[in-house]
Amino acid sequence: MTQTLQIVSGVDWLKERIEIIEDHTGAMRNIEEAVRSLKRSNTFEKLGGVEGAEFDNAQRGSRCTPGSRISLLAMLLAWANDFRSPHLFWLSGLAGTGKTTVSKTFCSQLNNRGLLGASFFCTLNELDKKDVYLIIPTLARILAEERPKFGDALEKILESDRACRNPTKMDLNEQYTKLILQPAERTFAADELLVLGVDALDECENKDAVRLFIAAILSQKPTIPLKFFLTSRPEISLRESFGTSTHHRWLRLHDIEASIVKADILLYLNHQFKCISRVYNHYRAKANWPPPEIQTIADVSGALFIIAATMVAYIATYSGNSLKRFQELGQPSANVQLSGIETLYSTILAEAFKDLDQEEADMIHSCLSLLVTAQRPVSVSDYAKLLRTDTSTIREAFKSLHSVVQIPDEGCDDALILIFHASFVDHLTSEKHHGKEWAIDRIAAHATTAEACFAVMDSMLCFGISGAETSYQSNDNQPKPLELASGLAYACTSWGDHVLYAGVTELFQQRMLEFVKTRKVLYWLEALSVLKNVKYAYNTLWAISQELTSTELGSLLNNIGDFVHNFQPAISHSAPHLYLSALPFYAAAGQPMQALLAFPSVPIIHHNLAHRQEVLKLQTKDVPLSVAFSPEGKYIVSGMRDHTIQLWNAQTGQPALEPIQGHTHFIVSVAFSPDGKYIVSGSDDSTIRLWDAQTGQPALETIEGQSVTSVAFSPDGKCIVSGSHDKTIRLWNTQTGQPVLEPIEGHTDSVRSVSFSPDGKYLVSGSEDKTIRLWDAQTGQPALKPMEGHTDLVTTVAISPDGKYIISGSLDNTIRLWDAQTGQPALESIEGQSVTSVAFSPDGKRIVSGSHGITIGLWDAQTGQYIVSGSYDKTIRLWDAQTRQSVLEPIESHTDSVRSAAFSPDGKYIVSGSHDKTIRLWDAQTGKPVLEPIEGHTDLVRSVSFSPDGKYLVSGSDDKTIRLWDAQTGQPALKPIEEQTGSVASVAFSPDGKYIVSGSYDKTIRLWNTQTGQSVLEPLEGHTYPVVSVGFSSDGKYIVSGSHDDTIRLWDAQTGQPVLEPIEVHSVTSAAFSPDGKYIVSGSYDKTIRLWDAQTGQPALKPIKGHTGLVESVAFSPDGKYIISGSHDKTIRLWDAQTGQAASEPIEGHTSWVRFVAFSPDGKYIVSGSHDKSIRLWDAQPGQPALEPMEGHTAAFSSDDKHIIPYSKDKAFQGWNIYQPQLAYQDLLFLHDYPTTALALDNEGWIKNSSGNLLLWIPPHFRDGLFLPRVCQIIGGDFEITKVELTNALYHGTNWLNGH
Repeated sequence: MTQTLQIVSGVDWLKERIEIIEDHTGAMRNIEEAVRSLKRSNTFEKLGGVEGAEFDNAQRGSRCTPGSRISLLAMLLAWANDFRSPHLFWLSGLAGTGKTTVSKTFCSQLNNRGLLGASFFCTLNELDKKDVYLIIPTLARILAEERPKFGDALEKILESDRACRNPTKMDLNEQYTKLILQPAERTFAADELLVLGVDALDECENKDAVRLFIAAILSQKPTIPLKFFLTSRPEISLRESFGTSTHHRWLRLHDIEASIVKADILLYLNHQFKCISRVYNHYRAKANWPPPEIQTIADVSGALFIIAATMVAYIATYSGNSLKRFQELGQPSANVQLSGIETLYSTILAEAFKDLDQEEADMIHSCLSLLVTAQRPVSVSDYAKLLRTDTSTIREAFKSLHSVVQIPDEGCDDALILIFHASFVDHLTSEKHHGKEWAIDRIAAHATTAEACFAVMDSMLCFGISGAETSYQSNDNQPKPLELASGLAYACTSWGDHVLYAGVTELFQQRMLEFVKTRKVLYWLEALSVLKNVKYAYNTLWAISQELTSTELGSLLNNIGDFVHNFQPAISHSAPHLYLSALPFYAAAGQPMQALLAFPSVPIIHHNLAHRQEVLKLQTKDVPLSVAFSPEGKYIVSGMRDHTIQLWNAQTGQPALEPIQGHTHFIVSVAFSPDGKYIVSGSDDSTIRLWDAQTGQPALETIEGQSVTSVAFSPDGKCIVSGSHDKTIRLWNTQTGQPVLEPIEGHTDSVRSVSFSPDGKYLVSGSEDKTIRLWDAQTGQPALKPMEGHTDLVTTVAISPDGKYIISGSLDNTIRLWDAQTGQPALESIEGQSVTSVAFSPDGKRIVSGSHGITIGLWDAQTGQYIVSGSYDKTIRLWDAQTRQSVLEPIESHTDSVRSAAFSPDGKYIVSGSHDKTIRLWDAQTGKPVLEPIEGHTDLVRSVSFSPDGKYLVSGSDDKTIRLWDAQTGQPALKPIEEQTGSVASVAFSPDGKYIVSGSYDKTIRLWNTQTGQSVLEPLEGHTYPVVSVGFSSDGKYIVSGSHDDTIRLWDAQTGQPVLEPIEVHSVTSAAFSPDGKYIVSGSYDKTIRLWDAQTGQPALKPIKGHTGLVESVAFSPDGKYIISGSHDKTIRLWDAQTGQAASEPIEGHTSWVRFVAFSPDGKYIVSGSHDKSIRLWDAQPGQPALEPMEGHTAAFSSDDKHIIPYSKDKAFQGWNIYQPQLAYQDLLFLHDYPTTALALDNEGWIKNSSGNLLLWIPPHFRDGLFLPRVCQIIGGDFEITKVELTNALYHGTNWLNGH
């Protein structure tokens, strides 16, 4: 019995435990579900945050009156329920025919039947609801929320498909495929009907995108019964989009039988007038409902519901006698009957202006002017602010216009004033109403609104207008949310548009000159920062400057636009840093305007300009195959080998847009349209595409063709010419994408290059058939005989700006100039490298060329006298064509083939694209070298070292030689040692200086006599892969070697015999002895540093971990207490040699792999060399800078600490004396004076302290040469040196406002 009770008790205990476990399990499941939900929510945020676009938004108007539109709705439901019906239905109708009402009712009925997937109602009144690129993402998000299985499939696609990283910027065809079709086909059953509704497509602004949207849906028929219901006005762009498609049904509302529409309108009016109590009660008392007036009003409305709705609104307005208005409009003789809505509008406006004094009439006219010109709907309060009155006056002015203008309720002054229908604005601004007291002249109205904007800005803009309380935080993280008064917000983001619409008159020029010459312009930028619309500044200022090209004001606007464009990241992120970061760096960048330099209590930037001919480098992720400037020179576009197009800021070298995607193969040619609004691209995928240069979105459906080699715009922008591998030239209409002519034939091989003449009358083409041909652009007929002379394929052609000459480049290593009138040679051929690209400067005086020889060439177009040549020796040289003597020193920068080159519009710069994955900008006038090289090696230099006495240098190279140099003169001290059969990866002197040890890719270690260069021992063999690191022990008795065969080996330096068994470790990159010879340290591909006992070969410590990239170089400090390591993670780390623990924070500053590290012999300094082509000198303990800049690539110390020797892949090296005069700034405070752990530079360019506070934003082209904490020196690299002085930077954080 006792045992039974114990068992029962045990069971109860077990049940309790199980219940507890189940409770915990349930809690865990809840947590997991919450995490999954949060993760999904974050993923779906990429689909945009459009809210209120669904059919059930009450602001979208009402549904059909019960009993009306019965047959139409029945037909639509029959289409939706029929599996065999087309997957798209287009309902079109004229303005006012009731499309949105029908759409809203139909969506409601579908929803009640479980057939509605999602809906999107477009409207001109809201930015996000007139953007075509937000429609499909929003539909997908709603579907995912309503149907979880669809959401699961969509989530997987968004997370796994790289093309979906930014769904709202995707090609519309890709949007439809990846966001709708693919998840739907994986989720919905074959018998599961679903309809997606999109209303008022015509209200989307980008008409080209609307065409692409329709084409995407028509071209891909779903495999499951998924349907689209679209409505719009029957605009020509939409009618053409549907064209001859057989994959859709359509109905025009205005074609429905008049009697049916009239009956529906009659039903609608009957219902609406019943709701006007005074009218309904009056006639019901007489038992006379419906009265005949309703029939009359229905007759006047015709087939337009908008007229009926407007008349109802006019009669119902509270400010008038509704019964009297009903009876007047219901009379058969009423004027409104004769001209429909036009007369109705005139009647309403006449009534509004009746019996007013002039002041009242002027206020209504001012309100209507603002209503017509406003760039977006504004609130009652904004009307009051802009018109310098109060809200009650605004409401009074609009009180008689409620039937045509939607006025917010009393007490809702922050709500927007809206028009019911766009036709009202057309009526107000129609020329036929000129002279009427209510008529609006658009130009005059814009001028008035522009002046109102200036007045608001004058009265409200001030220092600190942003409301930012601290400079340490971004705008989004301020203690209190930042907000501007809505009236000021409108003025700041619209004044420029109004000025442009009104015309840049002398009055406005004077107004703007006063604005930009004072601090007001800075306060305006501060306001735009809060509004997240800084780009409005440079787009507006540049646009106005184009209208004032030769004036002082035009130049000022252009320069300020450049300033904002270049410093947009800082200004947009944190408003205080307009003053604290943007202005100081702007002051250091050139000759800034005084208006932008009025804040003294900010950092001072000491920026040493490098003496180089390269103006800008654009770092790309892949090879640019084609480059072009925008017409105004603000942007550069590049066509890439990775199938993308990249737009760049030509001032800063930073991307201006996300990469433009759509092509599926190399992009071989890109060009801007003459007005700069569009980019055309030609690709090896056999397509030509047109893109909006502002958004990167497609502007036209893809033009299909053969494999495209070259594209160009006509001077008027109406046509695109393309050349192709199919031997033809084709001309395309930029509006429709349709061919303008039949293919132009004549070449007998691929057409490699095409271009228009400046007047647009001719086309020039170059071909692989070795000829150049000129064609009549109107007829496609030859204009001249083929131009022959090249002996290899013609790769590039261009016509001079005056149309007199044709230039051609060929793989026969020549450039030729031809007379465009006769086709005869105009100059002797210019000999050069294999030419891939040529272009004329805007003045026609010079020619730029790019070649396979890693060059950019510059030529005198009249004489050919000055020639720039390039070679695989990685230099560019300028020669006199008469004497063949060098005019300038070699220009060294590109490290691989130049594929394309072009002039900027002003002719000052040349842009080039190269196989070294960079785009570079060059000064076309100069060509000064950065360094004088020590020459001798014929391939890259991998290793250098000083002799112990500092008198000699030894170097090892991929040219398989070892060379000994006099360290004082740079002259060879011995003949090259040439016995190696592979690249020499590592060299080192013995402690007594008598021997050199070398490690080679031929898998051997060799010992050499420094006096004779002769081999001392037979090659030391044993490694099975390249030997990448060698060194002597401190007593000279042993040699250590590291190899890619995953071993470290120890050798007797006297006999060459192995001393230990190989030490096995993952692929070794570097190995070195400790100063006392007891230990060996190694670096490896496995990201670790390892310490070994040199006597036993056993590990002395556990692997030292910390780097996140392979460890390229390791070394001991002279006292043996520390190990230094350099890694591909761009950092240098210091470790305690006894414990393996980190001895300091990672040392950061290099912008690429750290290839080499070493201590100075006294242990005070660390030198590092990097793949970023710089050498940096660091204080081994945080301290002051040690010396002024030196230039080189990678380096080692001399034994006396007095010299550093850099070595590099450019086959040249040079030594510098590191003892320099004391710095002139010794009593000043600099950024690099701070402790290492105090500050850090993040990936966005922000200097932050340990608390994450924003201290300073560093522009991209200042970052590489920036002195950060612990940096003693930066040597070499393609950048300029920058030091940040903080002596006067007194006001920051919460005190930033005191710096005014």
